[in-house]
Amino acid sequence: MKFAEVLDSLMEGKPISRAGWENNNYIFYDKDDNCFVFVYYPDDLENRYELASVGLDLRPQDVIADDWDIDIWDADHIVDVNKKVDKE
Repeated sequence: MKFAEVLDSLMEGKPISRAGWENNNYIFYDKDDNCFVFVYYPDDLENRYELASVGLDLRPQDVIADDWDIDIWDADHIVDVNKKVDKE
């Protein structure tokens, strides 16, 4: 999909990603904090980190790419209207 096709889902708080990104990295919009959250997996799940940004910092090649996907939250991490939570 093109970026324009996943933008509405992103703004609804759903995670989106690109097939061209390594390690299952993804982005979602946190409505409560009014920021975009980029989730990176450098090597594995243990080393995951998140970067919050008030702007949607994408490279030009990301914007023109046609390999965007709308992801689905893992059922163990969903509470109230598709909102992600961390494991306890």
